Amino acid sequence: MKIEKWVQDSAGRLDAVVLLDAGEKPSTVQVLEFVDRQAGAEKIWLLGRATLQRKDNRVLVLTCVLPAMELPQLEGRTAEYRLKPPTDAQVEQQLQALARTRMETSEDEKPARAGDLATLDFDAVLEDGTRFSGSMGRDGRYHLAAGEELPEGVWQTVVGKKAGDGFQCRVQLPYTYEDKRAAGKNAVYTGRVKKIVHQRIPMLNDAFAQSFGQENMTSLRAMIRKRFLEQEAGTARRIVSQRMLHALCDETIVVLPQLAVELEAEYQWRQLENRLEKSGISLDSHLHRLHKTREELDASIRVHAAEDMKLRAVFLAVSRQEGLTASDAETEAAVRATTQGRAGAQIDRMQLRQRLCVEKGMRYVTERMALKPAKMSMR
Repeated sequence: MKIEKWVQDSAGRLDAVVLLDAGEKPSTVQVLEFVDRQAGAEKIWLLGRATLQRKDNRVLVLTCVLPAMELPQLEGRTAEYRLKPPTDAQVEQQLQALARTRMETSEDEKPARAGDLATLDFDAVLEDGTRFSGSMGRDGRYHLAAGEELPEGVWQTVVGKKAGDGFQCRVQLPYTYEDKRAAGKNAVYTGRVKKIVHQRIPMLNDAFAQSFGQENMTSLRAMIRKRFLEQEAGTARRIVSQRMLHALCDETIVVLPQLAVELEAEYQWRQLENRLEKSGISLDSHLHRLHKTREELDASIRVHAAEDMKLRAVFLAVSRQEGLTASDAETEAAVRATTQGRAGAQIDRMQLRQRLCVEKGMRYVTERMALKPAKMSMR
């Protein structure tokens, strides 16, 4: 492949004519990666998505260039964030969470209680006799509590049983069950309790505090309050930073290439249609739920596309101004993180590089913000 020519118009559209070698049949992703690399070599900053038109031994790639713009002041942007100390109830809630990490255990002949650990053997079938994923357990150790591995009706049946007892129950599997063939259906579980390990929360005393490196409960509560405020400060700083980034974007005057907005809107439409198809929801049903016509939804998507594209353009411009680029090593690391080891996964590196540069632009501005806590109100 080689670039035969670049053609840019006054509206910011950029056409790249790619000439293919004899017998060469690159994928769309390969063409986009090639164009992205060549644009980088030519110091051309691309903006947004691209579309391809193939004819004979040429591929026409239609995309956009990042427009010129005057950025506002990037450094010294200031803001305050407000914190409230934790309530006594919040401190006690955290104490209980810590206590659950130090559960005391014992074994005896008493019946199982909610919260205990039970070793079970069981078999399960749907009402029509069909087996399903997770329908057999052997020497499995299960926490008898809501939200754990066993369906709710099963662990509730085990509560009150002793080691050696058998059990049988009919339950409805949750609609979120991992085996979609069984989700929402009724199943019959038959099994035996092999062992019960009782769990209880330890006494909240100075010995408990010392297991966390604190002298007494007073200092443990002080540690919890400190950590709470640190976490709250981190969350508050992130929220305020995001607001300031959006404010900087709003302050920036930029004329976006219309093609960039159109391609982004088309992409968002495809994403929506794919999500609906996977969920088994028709577009008409989705529109009815939103109380919108197709035209109204299209207008809403176009507004979002324009907002997303402006945010991308502004922080790409920050990266361009400050000389921040995404290296090949950074891009490949992002590819690995995105694919998570899935063999053959196709990644649009053009979009990935833009995302990395946008993140660098945002980070550059964020690191130069002066954020400080307002005077804290005490209870």
